[in-house]
Parts: sequence; C-alpha cells; structure tokens
Amino acid sequence: MVMEGVTLDLRDRIAGGLLGVAAGDALGATLEFMSPAQIKRRHGVHREITGGGPFCWRPGQGTDDTDLTWAVLAAYLDGPFTLERAAANMLDWYRSGPPDIGGATSEALGRLQATGDPRTSGATRESSCGNGSLMRCIPTALARADPGVRRRELAEVSAITHAHLQCTDSCRAYGEIVNALLEGAAAHDALAAARALRLHPKVREALDIDPRLPVDRLRTSGYVIHSLGCAVWAIQQDTGFEEVIVALVNRGDDADTTGAIAGGLVGVLWGLEAVPSRWRRKLEYRDRLMAAVPRLLALRG
Repeated sequence: MVMEGVTLDLRDRIAGGLLGVAAGDALGATLEFMSPAQIKRRHGVHREITGGGPFCWRPGQGTDDTDLTWAVLAAYLDGPFTLERAAANMLDWYRSGPPDIGGATSEALGRLQATGDPRTSGATRESSCGNGSLMRCIPTALARADPGVRRRELAEVSAITHAHLQCTDSCRAYGEIVNALLEGAAAHDALAAARALRLHPKVREALDIDPRLPVDRLRTSGYVIHSLGCAVWAIQQDTGFEEVIVALVNRGDDADTTGAIAGGLVGVLWGLEAVPSRWRRKLEYRDRLMAAVPRLLALRG
C-alpha cells in the first residue's frame, strides 16, 4: 500500500479530508461536462489545477462543491450547530448568484427562501437524486464522533436540498466510512461499518462496487449513487491520492463533484500529505480549511 508504515493522527486525517474535497473539486472543475474522448483530445491526461472549464474558474477556486462544504462546515465552527444555521449559510451562498448550481439545489434553496423551513425544502422525487448533498456532507462526519448525532445530522443536512432516501442514506453511509477511517480502520473495515447500517438498496449497491473494475467502467454522472460508488472504488485502490483522483476526474461528466466526493474519502484515508503539495498551494480555501481543523478536533471530543 502507498501509505504502508505511515502512522496518521486525527489531525492529518481531518485535514486530508477537507483539502481532499477542495483539491478534487478544483482539479475536476476544468473537465466538467466533457467526455473522456474530448478530455484526451484537449488535455491528454489532465493532472494540474489550471482552472477554466465551462464556468471559467480561477485555478484553485472552489466550485459549488467546496463552497457548500464550507457553508456546512461554518455552521459547526460558529456553533453550537443548528440546522437553521447551516441552511442560512447555504441560502447566503444561493443569494450571491453562484455561476454553477445544481437543479435540485436551486429548486430547494428557492423553496427555502420562500418558506424559511429547512425541514421541508428538499425535494423527495426520485428524479432529484443528485449528488448535491453528498458533495458537502464531510463536515458533519468530521465533527461528530457520536454515531446517533452524526447519522441524524447527516440526514437532516442532506434533506435541506436532497430529501430522497437515496441521498440521505448515501450521506449517512459516507459519514460512517469517514468516521471509521478517522479511527484508523482499513478501507474494507470502514465499508463494513457502512454496510451495517439500514440503507436504501441502491446505496448498498454502491457500497458493493467491485474495486477491480477498470476506471473506464465507472460512471461519473451527477447521480448520487454513481458518485458514492466512485468514492468507494477510490478508497480501495492502492495507487495514491493523486493517481486515483486524476483517473476519476479524467472520466469527465460531473468531474468536479466526483473528484470532491472521492477526494474527501481518500484524503481521510491517506492524510494531508498524500494530497499533492502543488495542488494544495493553489487552493483558495486552503487557509480557512486548515484553520478549521483544531475546532473539528475539539468538536469530536
């Protein structure tokens, strides 16, 4: 294994998870909506954070993935955490006119703006099972060691925008994996912890993805089950953070969100130093994410 013989402490893993989300997001932003063939023609293999893409991102700028991860994280940092504070932070972001926002997220935040109720704002239709809540769920998993609190808050924060069981259960499963990895579990044991939950059948399918699948068999669409499956696949590879995230984002489609979701899990597994330093230096969220680490340590107790 790439990290064999390396002992990681909780600080390393928390920082790796946060910077992993931001790095996967920023790397993939360049390739959003492209096909693998288009990527190959234009970039060869894209492996540097260069910005651009359909929304002309600055190199290292956070897209909606990192922006909304920060919105949730800030609700914990400003504590005590409330669902209303997390919702208000998302609404502030929505009102700022972000260039890229998913359909289900836009619809739900519009409803939240009209009603003020984060418990009824999220869509429950099966057609609204996008990855827009999975991409921002890692702060809850990092902040909450208590399993009952963690699972409840993961579902509630998801449901602000994505209330279908496929989405809320994907967030709960992801959070269980994160928590087990934080405690030093190997990837297969972390997945076993998630499988022990009562979950939607589609979420179980994602947890059971074959790690031997070649990357070109993976789907990187905006469907939450595809995104969770890619992240589960990623933590079972032994090629290192850079290679596994490069491989995933070069599949294109929803490349930034796929990179963010997988980057969070792989970052927790392998720690901060596994995230390439040349990528970390470019991340506009780097300093504030790193400053959040001591507070998250304190919240975990």
